[in-house]
Amino acid sequence: MIASTDKTNVLSHFVGLLFVIMAFSDVLQSREVIVTGALLSIGAFILCFPIKDKNRYSESMIFILFLIITTITNLFFTKNNFGGSVILLGSLFLSFTYFHLNKKTLTLGIFAGYLVTLLFISYHLFFLETSANLIYEGLSRNHAGFAIIFWTIFLLFHLKVTYNRFPIILPFITLIIAYFLFGRTSIVVSALTLLVVFFYKFKNRKTRIIAILVFLISNYYLLLKFGDLLTEETNFGEGLETSRWKLWRIYMETIDSINFFTGVDVTKIKEYNIYGGNPHNAFLKFHSRTGIGGLVFVALLFVSLLNYLKTKQYYIFWLLMLLILRAFFDSDILIGNFDFIFFIVTFYWIKKY
Repeated sequence: MIASTDKTNVLSHFVGLLFVIMAFSDVLQSREVIVTGALLSIGAFILCFPIKDKNRYSESMIFILFLIITTITNLFFTKNNFGGSVILLGSLFLSFTYFHLNKKTLTLGIFAGYLVTLLFISYHLFFLETSANLIYEGLSRNHAGFAIIFWTIFLLFHLKVTYNRFPIILPFITLIIAYFLFGRTSIVVSALTLLVVFFYKFKNRKTRIIAILVFLISNYYLLLKFGDLLTEETNFGEGLETSRWKLWRIYMETIDSINFFTGVDVTKIKEYNIYGGNPHNAFLKFHSRTGIGGLVFVALLFVSLLNYLKTKQYYIFWLLMLLILRAFFDSDILIGNFDFIFFIVTFYWIKKY
């Protein structure tokens, strides 16, 4: 980065504060806070990259501009509002500034954001004994699971690229919370995250085998102890049966030659009314907000996965796969509070170009 060391450190602290603001925007469920965070992120980008900085005209900036054009175009064909476009722009710029700032200075802000989410959910679950579906006002338990998983994976990602650390305690805590949230997808993704960290933390083959056995035995014990409760409180008993399949099919059937490019207006789909217009799939939601821009993003998502494989960054590859898996069954990102996390892990490989 061209900026001076002092300026870089100041901006790094400021961006670290933005991560905390984004965490509070989620626990408070405040649109005002998230829009403020987005506007401040745009300001951070402007400060980070003066007009003459060549990084402002890179290929990634072309993608950001394309997404902004498609999401604004979407407003003329749907009942979506401009606030979503601002949030998307802020998340894109926040993720871009992350690539060019002092990672070690950012650590405090990222950890604080994770801690805000962890303490908020834990306080409701274990002290107030709040029902999992009431932790976030107006949202189901799936959002709580989504939040803790995304912040955990973001912190795991940051600790890997900054310090080459694999703290096993983070996914372990997340798995415990996921069990108490009774979210089917959250439990599966949390368990897989723990398994991934186990594998990369322990390099010795024998230690890996022991660690995996401990993992399997621990989960087996939890299933024995809470199995009946999990079946009763979650949809595990239904296996792969879920209303999501129907919602996704209806969305795909609604696409025509115009809204393929502009995005589907979900308010016009009657079956979606009882779900608050929620397709329960972040990628379908993103298409409904950005049209063709969302499809381009999905294509770039595959490019990112291939790049991580090509450059042998397998740990980041698996973390991104876990984020994709979680996002596939709910729509709490794209456009939402955690977009910057998804963009950072997805496009980290561009930092070298």
